[in-house]
Amino acid sequence: MYPGEKAFESFEEKYGADAATEVMERIADAMWDQKGDDRLIISNIHTINACNHVADGDIEHEGEWFSFSIESGDRNGTVIHGWGPRYEVSPYKPEPPVIYDMVPRDIGLESHRPEMFRVYLHWRNTEWFKEMCRSYNYDRYVQPGGKTEEYYSDKAQKRGLKFIPREDAQERIDAFRSAG
Repeated sequence: MYPGEKAFESFEEKYGADAATEVMERIADAMWDQKGDDRLIISNIHTINACNHVADGDIEHEGEWFSFSIESGDRNGTVIHGWGPRYEVSPYKPEPPVIYDMVPRDIGLESHRPEMFRVYLHWRNTEWFKEMCRSYNYDRYVQPGGKTEEYYSDKAQKRGLKFIPREDAQERIDAFRSAG
């Protein structure tokens, strides 16, 4: 459970389920329009990807103001990151995106075919390699999902490669270079 969800449950207990639904619908509409009104102020909208956003702001209900940090989209549904008295909710702090890189699928390639691992190191400087990594990272940001993963996984696999987080790829490269 996210911290704001417990606080929102208290709001719902105080004002009722209908009020809670109405408040969430007002916030969702404001997120969609990317603007509020005199009873709903959107101070920040963070775009996670094309389908997922987090809005920070303030909303008035029955004369009482509340601050919120609400995520909405197909990734996690609606998530209440923060809810509470006005000015007492911290804005959403996104985690930096994970950047992916390609490495050989054969985990032992460095030891049993070091010459092929050197070919891989050469590939890393080619335009097709760089473009495939850029495209994969962009597409998984703007259109995440199974089709994107399947498409790029198939493309990488045809060259004997797979995608892993960049830090893990760099560790594998560093280990090869330090052993050589």
